[in-house]
Amino acid sequence: MRLTFRGPVLLSGGGCELGRLLAAALRAEGAQTCSDCRSEQGRAACMAEGLPVLPPAPDMTPEGLPERCRAVCGAYPAHFVDLRHSRREVLLAGAAPDDLERWAAEDMADRARTLRAVTRAMLGRRFGRCVFVSSAATERPAPGQSLYAAAKAAGEALFRGVGIELAGKGVTACAARLPWLELGRGRAFLEAHGREARRAMPSGNLPDVSEVVRALCWLTSADAAVINAAVVPLDGGLSSRKAGS
Repeated sequence: MRLTFRGPVLLSGGGCELGRLLAAALRAEGAQTCSDCRSEQGRAACMAEGLPVLPPAPDMTPEGLPERCRAVCGAYPAHFVDLRHSRREVLLAGAAPDDLERWAAEDMADRARTLRAVTRAMLGRRFGRCVFVSSAATERPAPGQSLYAAAKAAGEALFRGVGIELAGKGVTACAARLPWLELGRGRAFLEAHGREARRAMPSGNLPDVSEVVRALCWLTSADAAVINAAVVPLDGGLSSRKAGS
């Protein structure tokens, strides 16, 4: 039995490798998807794989995102997946003040504006499903990940808030915490530290990417609306394990 989708699925940050795998899996389930990509490289990768993307438009602000989705898909997004992630991994004491200002604007304020715009567009159909792709680093950050972890924690709080505030109007939300994956930047990290990473996992192995993608597909669907205002660990128990044990 296929998963249930009640309208277009919008993927923010969909040009990353995980975003492209998720979009392909959602389409295999019968969902209509469109990806919003922050880089030309991500947009080109999506197009090369036959994945619909949002083209540039006069209004490229977060507030213009639902209308851009409607222009491509014929309807406002009914499902929303936020895959955007910070590339700022630096020791906090060594960060420049201007870089901290950009981090706060791009990794937190823009996310809040995007979520506000998308959920407001969902209210008209009295249905919406929102998923934030978070990280086990929220609880287990490595040195240099304070900004990254803080942005993920803020994203989790925003999506929990939406689930509390809008569930009565049909809009539900959750966050999913992922572990290290052999994708994108994670692949380079695991090439250097794979043994230590696997040792930290309760099972001794990293979750397979396909397992994580399938779980995200379900969380994105209308079938998972009961998972609301919550953080779902998809990290194989990494964030629950005592450090050093």
